[in-house]
Amino acid sequence: MRVLLCSSMLLLICVFIMSPLSGARGASREPEEIWQELLKLPAEERQKRLVAGAKAEGKAIVYGNISADHLERLRIDFDKRYGVKLDGYRASGERVANRLLTEARSGKLDADVMAPSNEHIPALIKAGIAGRYNSPERAAFPESHKDRQGYWTAYDYNVAVIAYNTRLVPAAEAPKKYEDFLDPKWKGNFALDMDPDKSIMGWFKTWGPERTKKYLQAISKNEVVVRKGHTLMAQLLCAGEFKAAIDLYAYRLADLKHTRGCPIEISYPDPTPATPSPVGVIKKTPRPYAAALLLDYLLSEPAQKIFADFGRISARRGVRPRYPDIDIEAKGIKILLLTPDDAVQFDKPYQQLREEFLLNR
Repeated sequence: MRVLLCSSMLLLICVFIMSPLSGARGASREPEEIWQELLKLPAEERQKRLVAGAKAEGKAIVYGNISADHLERLRIDFDKRYGVKLDGYRASGERVANRLLTEARSGKLDADVMAPSNEHIPALIKAGIAGRYNSPERAAFPESHKDRQGYWTAYDYNVAVIAYNTRLVPAAEAPKKYEDFLDPKWKGNFALDMDPDKSIMGWFKTWGPERTKKYLQAISKNEVVVRKGHTLMAQLLCAGEFKAAIDLYAYRLADLKHTRGCPIEISYPDPTPATPSPVGVIKKTPRPYAAALLLDYLLSEPAQKIFADFGRISARRGVRPRYPDIDIEAKGIKILLLTPDDAVQFDKPYQQLREEFLLNR
C-alpha cells in the first residue's frame, strides 16, 4: 500500500512538472517570467505550449473598447483556431481603464488582455496593471506603432483627415492642408469638431503651442463652424451643410462614401495625425498562457484582416484596408502617430485651447 501511494504521488509530481501551467501556478514565477521563457522556445514548440496552457486555463478574457461586432467575429475565430473560449468586457476606453484600476485595487482583476484608449496606457503602466510581453507578432508592426518595452502595440489606428463635399467643391479647389482654410473663400463654409484632439495635439507636436493658438484664432475669425460628434460631422458634410471639414475620421468617411454613396473625398495633410488603438497583456493575469495566446492572435494577420474587413486601418504591415481611399501604406501617407505619452503631455494645453476657442461657440 505504501509503495502504491508513493508511486501515485510520484506520478502526480511528474504530471505537475510536465504541465505547461506548473510554473504559472507556482509561487516562484510571475507571468512576465513565463512569457520570457516561452519566447526562448522554437516557434512551433512555443505555440504548442501556449495552446495547451490556454486550454488548461479554460478561457481568455479581454477588457477593451473594441466594437461589439468586431469582438464577436474575433471570438468565433479564436475559438475555432485554438479551442479556447474568448470572453470580454466591452465599454468606452475610460470605463475600461476605471474597471481595470478598481478591480486591481480590490485584488479581483480577472482579465488577461486590455485594450483601453490611448491616453489611459501611462496610468495603467504606473499602476502596475499593464504587463510587458514582446509578442513575436510585434515584428510586423512599425516602430512608431508600438513601445520599446512591450507594454502596448496598436491593433489599429484612427486617422484624422481633411474632407470635402465633391458636389460643392471642385477637385482643383479642394483643400489640401490646414492653412488653406485661412483663405476668405472658406469663410463660414468649413467645420471643425468640438473635440478635435487628434488634430490639435498633432499641431502641438509639429507646430508648437504658439502657432497652434494663432491658427485656432485665425480659423475662428474665418467663422469655422463647430459641431459636436465626429459621426454627425461626417453626415452633415455628406448632406452639404458645409463644404469641408477638419478632424474627420478617415475610416468613417470611407465607409459613408462606399456604402451610402456620400459625395466626399479625403485630403491627407502632411503629416496626418493619428492615434493608436493599443492592446497589451495584464501583468498579474491569472491565465498567462491564455494572455499570450490572445495577444499573439489579436496582432496576427488573420485577426488584423478581421479588423480591416470592418473598414478599420490595420497597423500591421501588408494588411490592406477594405477601401483603397484609406490604404495609408499604399498611398505613402506620412502619419504623425500620437503616442500614449503624447496624449498625456498635450491633454492640459489641448483642453485649455478647446475651452477658449471651441466650447463657447
